[in-house]
Amino acid sequence: MSIIVIQAIASAISIPTEADNINIHLKDDQMVSVSKKEWKKGKRFCSEDRFAFVRNKQVIFIEKSDIEYIRYESLRTFEKTADFMEEYAKVQELDEEVLKYFHTVKHKKARTSQVLAVGATCMGVLVSPLVLVVAPIPLIQAVSRMRKVEYQYCVKGKEWKSLKNARKKKIKNYKLKATA
Repeated sequence: MSIIVIQAIASAISIPTEADNINIHLKDDQMVSVSKKEWKKGKRFCSEDRFAFVRNKQVIFIEKSDIEYIRYESLRTFEKTADFMEEYAKVQELDEEVLKYFHTVKHKKARTSQVLAVGATCMGVLVSPLVLVVAPIPLIQAVSRMRKVEYQYCVKGKEWKSLKNARKKKIKNYKLKATA
């Protein structure tokens, strides 16, 4: 019973990576990678002509005229911040690889929750009715995730493995740029 609750909590938690950052490309061919946390802290310092974010307890400003475009590598960050960022520069559409990656991950998580829901229900019926108390948790997660998945972007097999490896390399490159 506890394994079902632990899995439900663990699958609901997502750890942000550099791919979740907002990438601001400047006109002088530099890129500034801003995390969602830095953006939220600096949001109150933003004005119509300046974008602000807080890094290491210091407010950093970027002039609107210096920004060429903004690019996202995460569907979650795009959905939460793109409307605000359109005030400062042109927001580029998400690449198809980003959409494929995130919708495939959502689908895989939904299928895992679905399997655990079926297992919990079977355990509740056959072994202990007490398990039926927690059985709806993974079922609700599975249903809500399946609704959000766009199946046209889901990939399988070798295509998924190559997409996942390319994504890992891209994240490593962003880490290097962020630390430089």
